[in-house]
Amino acid sequence: MLLSFAKVIERQMHNKRTWICLGIAAVVLLSLPILDQLISAPVIRVFGDSMDWRSRWLMGLRGVDCGQVQVNGNPNVATSCALQAQSEGKPFRVRYDILGYDSAVAGGIVRTPSGELYALSFDGNPHGAGYTSMLAQRSSKSPCPKPNHLWVNPKGRVNCFQQQLSYPTDLMSPNLEPY
Repeated sequence: MLLSFAKVIERQMHNKRTWICLGIAAVVLLSLPILDQLISAPVIRVFGDSMDWRSRWLMGLRGVDCGQVQVNGNPNVATSCALQAQSEGKPFRVRYDILGYDSAVAGGIVRTPSGELYALSFDGNPHGAGYTSMLAQRSSKSPCPKPNHLWVNPKGRVNCFQQQLSYPTDLMSPNLEPY
């Protein structure tokens, strides 16, 4: 009788440990977006986002960093820098932050040391949520059409696809900015 009572207690303790472990796992899984949000901002502030890393890698160590233009910022200096680097045949990068609905959005141009031009686009969190996610952020690279030509659109930003502004077909469209 004492032996069967011990087995019942052992089984109940095992069930309690199982439920405690499941509860802890559920809390951790449910809090991941919160952890992502808390951790992402300082890490990205120090090390940069995926568009920063990709554009630096593409332009190489000797490239000209023409800078990042904030939303509603004046693009003249960055645009002039990109056009000057292009005319001199130097690798460069330029980034223009664009007002997104629910996360950070940006577009930019990169010239590689071999002379290839790419348009980059960035979405800080395709799931929305209002912050740039360290894990969910996405950047994409689209080759500029040949022969290469850089235009300055009506907003003062460099574009390699077309001079006029038009609505993109989707969020990762090479022509990222209709405004």
